Amino acid sequence: MVEMKFAVRPERETPSPPAPPAGYDEPKLFEYPTLVLLLVSVPLFLLTAYGFGWLLWQIQGPEVFATLFAVTETGDSTVLVLDMIDVGLPFVVALFVTVAVHELLHGAVMRYYGQDVTYGVNLAMGAFYAAAFGQFQRREQLFPIGLAPLVSIAIGATPLLAVPVPSIAVTAYMVLVINTTGAVGDLYVVWCLRRMPEGTLMYDVDLRHMYVFEPLDVEV
Repeated sequence: MVEMKFAVRPERETPSPPAPPAGYDEPKLFEYPTLVLLLVSVPLFLLTAYGFGWLLWQIQGPEVFATLFAVTETGDSTVLVLDMIDVGLPFVVALFVTVAVHELLHGAVMRYYGQDVTYGVNLAMGAFYAAAFGQFQRREQLFPIGLAPLVSIAIGATPLLAVPVPSIAVTAYMVLVINTTGAVGDLYVVWCLRRMPEGTLMYDVDLRHMYVFEPLDVEV
């Protein structure tokens, strides 16, 4: 008789949060609804692309899009051909610069509040990040931390739509679309924070595990 043994790889345990501070309830795991956020990001992208595209059209006129499309007239028809080289390079630049600046702005506000910031890239998740691991963050601080990139980049990039250099204006348009769409997770956190009591604390154990500590003396 041949005895066969199979080694079962143990499941990865969820990292434990610290003990609750005095006056706080037991921690609750905070999770992002990944599928919901992905679905929400689609109409957000379309709305943002149309909105900023309309603004760019109003400021620059239709000729600005000549940097994106090659126009060919054949008989009674006009054919628009997307130039992938002229579009692809500004898009890649806009993507990486926007993501990097987005996270640097998160980190800058964290540092303003005296938190130690860790920057990094998680290839498995396909994400850049700025995080204050192993530190309590107050609910009131997380509002500016979460909204700083969305607001700052919008303020900085929107005026560039009026620059009379099509490549700059179009790149600014891409930055605005990428940044706004990519802020869907930040907007979700802010929406959740609005429903939490004042004084709530959040604690990042690692990139995937965030815990919420709510105060015990909450008035109903």
